[in-house]
Amino acid sequence: MTIIKKFDTEEVKPNKFSKKYVVFSMFGLLSLVMLEIWVSNSTITFGEKLEVLQSTRKHLELDNQILENRIAEGSSLVTVASASASLGFSKPVSIEYIR
Repeated sequence: MTIIKKFDTEEVKPNKFSKKYVVFSMFGLLSLVMLEIWVSNSTITFGEKLEVLQSTRKHLELDNQILENRIAEGSSLVTVASASASLGFSKPVSIEYIR
């Protein structure tokens, strides 16, 4: 009598991912999350600084406009004429030439 023994072959499924790849991918993912948090924080801080600078710029432009108005008012012909009259200057009556 012949003994025939059948062996069921089971295919051993290898792990799709080894432990090393899982650790490296988790480390990479954690690094990217930390990078995203840092970038977000830097962007918010930069935005706040930019807002302060824009506010300061608007304030300085307003002050500059006020000063330009004062200069224009002070150098107007009416103001200069009244200031010169109060200092004793008058219109020339006759012009004398020196040779």
